Amino acid sequence: MMTVTIREIFVAPGTGPAGLAWDGATLWHADYRDGRLYALDPATCTVRRSLRCSGTLGGLTWDGLALWVAIYDQEMLRRVNPLTNDFDETLLLTGRGWLSGAAWDGRNLWTVAQQRGELLAIDRTKNEVRPPLPAVVALGDIDWRNGFLWASAAVPMRYDPTVGRFEWLADKPAHAILQIDPADGREVARYPVDHLYTGLCWKGDDLWLAHSPGNTLYRARLE
Repeated sequence: MMTVTIREIFVAPGTGPAGLAWDGATLWHADYRDGRLYALDPATCTVRRSLRCSGTLGGLTWDGLALWVAIYDQEMLRRVNPLTNDFDETLLLTGRGWLSGAAWDGRNLWTVAQQRGELLAIDRTKNEVRPPLPAVVALGDIDWRNGFLWASAAVPMRYDPTVGRFEWLADKPAHAILQIDPADGREVARYPVDHLYTGLCWKGDDLWLAHSPGNTLYRARLE
């Protein structure tokens, strides 16, 4: 059984590490407290530059031309042009609740309805939201790789709307990286980890992870 092996640990540039995305040259990182998108050198995690992006930032992805960031508590995905720092498109997902992840598969923009335990795909050719796929409640960030969705998860949990928080459904909390079939939401593999990661993206064979409570970024591998 392969495991997630941490190769390097870096201090995050801000105080609220969230989504991660790789554009082919730069590691992008969203910070929900600073309200900034950081362009990082993947070798050292030093900041090359940063973009202001208001809101509580969640998942982050790259669609080949621009960044998409989930605005966690405003039920929207915002497209950000990294050359101009313009917000040139906004997709509203009214009624979906907290959006914790973002991923791009070449045609569909994916996000996570965290409280509802749903994976949502927006067909960008029509800007239509496809029927949601079931997922575990309290998924963190997501990414797309080799035909599968990858997600950070805390399991098992439920969301209690009366108190507005997540609750564990087991005496022993567990965290994992999940490999998910995008056709039906079926879990293909589960890799135990130590935390619920607020950011997740693939850069080749490197799996980058962000952990908010620890204010850290990790470079990991499946080995």
